[in-house]
Amino acid sequence: MNKKTILPIVLSIALLITAYWGYNQYKEKQRYHTHLVNDFQRRYFDLLSSVQTINTDLSKLLVSSGSKENMILYSNIWRNAYNAQEEISQFPMKHGQLQKTEKFLSQLGDYTFAMAQKSIKDENLSQKDRENLEQLRGYASTLSVSLNELRDQTFSGKVIKLQLKDKPIEAKENPMQNKFIQFEERMVEYPELIYDGPFSDHVAAGISPRLEGKKISFEEAKNIVKKYFGNVNVKADSKEPGGKLNTYSLTAYKNEKNPIYIDVTQTKGYFATILNNRTIGKPKLSKKQGIKKANEFLEKIGFKNMVSTYTLTYNNALLINYVYKEDDVVMYPDLVKVKIALDNGEVVGLDATKHLTSNYKRQLKTPAISIEEAKKKMGNRGKLDGEGRLCVIPTKSLQEIFCYEFKVTYKEETFLIYINAHTGREERILKLIKQENGTLTM
Repeated sequence: MNKKTILPIVLSIALLITAYWGYNQYKEKQRYHTHLVNDFQRRYFDLLSSVQTINTDLSKLLVSSGSKENMILYSNIWRNAYNAQEEISQFPMKHGQLQKTEKFLSQLGDYTFAMAQKSIKDENLSQKDRENLEQLRGYASTLSVSLNELRDQTFSGKVIKLQLKDKPIEAKENPMQNKFIQFEERMVEYPELIYDGPFSDHVAAGISPRLEGKKISFEEAKNIVKKYFGNVNVKADSKEPGGKLNTYSLTAYKNEKNPIYIDVTQTKGYFATILNNRTIGKPKLSKKQGIKKANEFLEKIGFKNMVSTYTLTYNNALLINYVYKEDDVVMYPDLVKVKIALDNGEVVGLDATKHLTSNYKRQLKTPAISIEEAKKKMGNRGKLDGEGRLCVIPTKSLQEIFCYEFKVTYKEETFLIYINAHTGREERILKLIKQENGTLTM
């Protein structure tokens, strides 16, 4: 066989190998595309189903009068609201343009979670409760209609093709994002009630932030994010601080499909909020291990003397309430929430806005009554669990009261009783209700 014969044979074999490799790559790409399409369709239908169920259950609540039936409805709404929030967070759209929708779903879940406590006490819905629920139902109905209108467009191919791009798409290109923006423009106000621990519903909105200290630049804020999150790409729509706490709003990318939304205060460079909406896998960590991870995280980012109080477990994550402690006094207004992914211990959520608003050096006067005198003020109301402790609690009028906190068990039920450390007057009584996923107070 001469050289003239060998060369065509080698080229033919190379061509066949290339064609075979190209065909396999094409088939692999098709399989991957099919997988992504199926996954997107599943997420969309899950979102649509959750929103439709929320709308139906809110309607039932408005005509229901039984507390047991209400508990089931509240539980279903709470679960579906967080499911919907999880699904919507996975769509590759800009966070800022979905912020109101995500907040609506989050607040809806928190609100119904709090309203469930009224059903536990066999309380009927007040007129204000019904007005709030009617308003929430109206928004849920609008969102349900919008998703239904999008359904045909979504699965005609255009939206899916856009959704499968590696980067978020501009609203003008994407009918789905256009629809969400239209929905958000219709929203005005809705009830905001978050209740996951004693005094966590304390309204900090009426308090001017007390945060003082050195002002940092935008570049310094970026460096703070990189210092904690490591090798990430940090972007921002604006280099100017904004909001009540004057924060820089940044987005950190470990990869383009997993943005982490972060607010850093211009004053002293504290993390105010962190939101990482990644999918959390099967839990591998215990509650104790999750709290340890959160403790280490708060210490690392500069929140000192924080103590964990109450926890809530949902969607493979652990939400932990922390309060500031100074000289053995617990400061309930200075609240920080940390959300830990129980698959690997990563911090996927932080809300330190109340702490950064309320925390300051308090000039507390020496209690006028001793802890023993405070115990006597309670009378014989059950078995005292522990010795009690000093604390500061907020009031609805944005004031603070210096109290003794006592944990008491009566007929297998647990209560927190707050006695004014100066007057001896009973200020508050809260009932603790332990559930599988956490502890409620009411």
